[in-house]
Amino acid sequence: MTGPVHHLVVGPDEHGVVRCARELASATGSPVISDLEHPPSDTALHVHFTDRLFGRNATEAADAFAALAERHRAPITVTVHDVPQASDGHAFEARKDCYRRVIDCAAIVVVSSMHERLLLEDILDRRHDVRVIPLPIGRAAERTADGVAPRKVVGVLGFVYPGKGHEEVLGAMTSLDADVDVLSIGSASPGHESMIDELCSAAEQLGRSFTSTGFVPDAELDEILRSVAIPVAFHRHVSASGSINSWIAAGRRPLVPRGRYVEEMETNSPGALWIHDNSIEGLAAAMAEALRHPDMTWQQHDVVAYPTLEQAAVLYRALFDEQRAKAAKELPDGRWVVPGNRWDLAPSVDRNPRVSVVIPYFRQQRQLEFVLTALTLQSYPATLLQVIVADDGSPDAPDVDIFLPALDITVVRQEDRGFRAAAARNLGASVADGEILCFLDADTVPEPEYIAESVRLTGAVPDALTVGRRRHADLTGWTAEDVAGWFGGGLHGPPELSEPGWLRDGYSRSRDLLDADRRSYRFVISAVMSCSRELFSDIGGFDETFVGYGGEDWEFAHRAYDAGAVLAHLPAAVAWHDGPEWAERTGGDRERKNLEALMLSSRITDPAARTHGLVYAVPETIVIVDATGHSSASLLSTVGSVLRQHDCAVWIDGPDAASLREQWGDVDPRIRSGRPGDTGRSHIVVHVRGLVLFGEHSLRRMLATGADRMTVDVGGSGVVECRSSRSRTRAARWADALGRDPLDVAEDLFGHMHRTAVEFGISTGEHQPDLSW
Repeated sequence: MTGPVHHLVVGPDEHGVVRCARELASATGSPVISDLEHPPSDTALHVHFTDRLFGRNATEAADAFAALAERHRAPITVTVHDVPQASDGHAFEARKDCYRRVIDCAAIVVVSSMHERLLLEDILDRRHDVRVIPLPIGRAAERTADGVAPRKVVGVLGFVYPGKGHEEVLGAMTSLDADVDVLSIGSASPGHESMIDELCSAAEQLGRSFTSTGFVPDAELDEILRSVAIPVAFHRHVSASGSINSWIAAGRRPLVPRGRYVEEMETNSPGALWIHDNSIEGLAAAMAEALRHPDMTWQQHDVVAYPTLEQAAVLYRALFDEQRAKAAKELPDGRWVVPGNRWDLAPSVDRNPRVSVVIPYFRQQRQLEFVLTALTLQSYPATLLQVIVADDGSPDAPDVDIFLPALDITVVRQEDRGFRAAAARNLGASVADGEILCFLDADTVPEPEYIAESVRLTGAVPDALTVGRRRHADLTGWTAEDVAGWFGGGLHGPPELSEPGWLRDGYSRSRDLLDADRRSYRFVISAVMSCSRELFSDIGGFDETFVGYGGEDWEFAHRAYDAGAVLAHLPAAVAWHDGPEWAERTGGDRERKNLEALMLSSRITDPAARTHGLVYAVPETIVIVDATGHSSASLLSTVGSVLRQHDCAVWIDGPDAASLREQWGDVDPRIRSGRPGDTGRSHIVVHVRGLVLFGEHSLRRMLATGADRMTVDVGGSGVVECRSSRSRTRAARWADALGRDPLDVAEDLFGHMHRTAVEFGISTGEHQPDLSW
């Protein structure tokens, strides 16, 4: 997908959704098209959807969108407006089905509030990628002393229709002593034209007047909004409100009823709203107070409304960038560095690098002969193979003499100090001279294409960590000659045992690890693992503190992924394990698997592998808090909110960090001053600047996005930046070779997600959000 994303905007210019869509398209530099029937078929589209603009009813609107998606070949992202909710009454079920159909057609869905995202979660029947980008708020003009004198009217902005708040305003006015009238700023919604006459009659019975302006051009709107005495937005079921934003942009502080969406707006723009109880009595009391203190209905000079149009445009541009496929970067030696985990984007490379096959061994002479026999039958050139047998302290050295004419074999040995497969593999790798390391267990027999298939990707992508397909067979009673006959085609294969279902399912769900995430290390097994010697060295090899059965391969793969490795499953690289998978064995092996899990918990930062409540030497998350602009108390509030998270440590940075830290005395040992010297083994590093408070599960929600690089704007007064160790490490590894700055390389390879603070329960230091969601 190349070229700009086009905004498909359908509907009359005076409609609020259409105005918003056109503003955002202009701010993002996106061309606008209005032809729903014939948009450019190869152009990525962003659509602003509301059923009221796409059809005469919800079903017709969904049909129109589905037809568009069926014709269109490029990705479609969509911002849905007017999200269905139970207050829609009899129309709710039809609207719910409509929005489900629309969302099923979209690659990414945008809503204008966290409240709307929660509403969608209630109606969607499966998970979707739903982002929150709040409606932009224009900048208010400075209030001048000689401005328009407010008229003694209550202003209600927006289309007239049931539930917008006009009836409630009239009901609240019965308790007002002052002679105040009602001004409806806007026209009636189609189908509700009679409401204006009904509201006029109701107002007349109260001794008031009700006036409707009809449609107001944008050029005249601010003047009207600044002319009324009391700005009101009493819409109890609002989920995202352009009318509230218009009041704020005109410099007014509208009266709004308390609710989940209003609390969210207050989190984003503290002080911008006059919030009252969600009742007619609460509205009446606020209106009376506004008449007594008219200055309270104007925005104060220190209020910062979020987001501005440009801030919203940044969020949209970042979303569009995510949709553009990133290209692989060619290294000077002809190999490739790929974006994210997209090993499928690497072009094929016509080269046969030297390969070192490392085989850990312990008293397995007969099985080793099977493996060495299979290596003599490889399609890969024998002159480019080095075979290293790493003996883990067997009483007698392995006998490999019979294979020496056909294979270049080196035997290295270590003393017997227990089961030390990790150390044995490292010992073997230390004498390797091949560009590629292929690890094979001494009881795992490779098919003739195994090496060639393993090298196909590792030779092209130096960051690749690949795992072949381990199948299982019963080789009881077999000889090396039988293996030669099997692979030579003259002998039937051995009895096949069942293939591990958990591995098969894991590879299937992840498309052979193309969709790998930070938990995919579980599907990398060292019995059939390959990588470049360069990557192995950069990662630091296997952890030799593992003594006993298993775990070292998962720890290595976890560390590799966090160091930028690209995980891939190679189903054509098949090797046969002699015997069943561990889950089919006896209880004794299960005991060892439990011990393996305990050993892993202190070494990897996967929260599923750790016990909640414990403090680990290597935290999952490192948070660096900039002390600039903080008092001791506000800094402690920020740090305290961070430490409510699970599995993290905090570093306080800045010129005044040490002195501010000293004022707290002897507090949590997870708090340190300065900057961390080594962050490589933690999954992610978070930088916090400004007055920021984290909700109870904020960091967990941020990590759940899977983003390697993300910026979260906090109400315009703070920022949270997240950088995964994998994005930093891979960018640093190849920046010099690519002749680029590491930050630019990281942006190219991992993108940059921009999100809003309210999605994660983060707020400014001046206001603590309601985190009940």
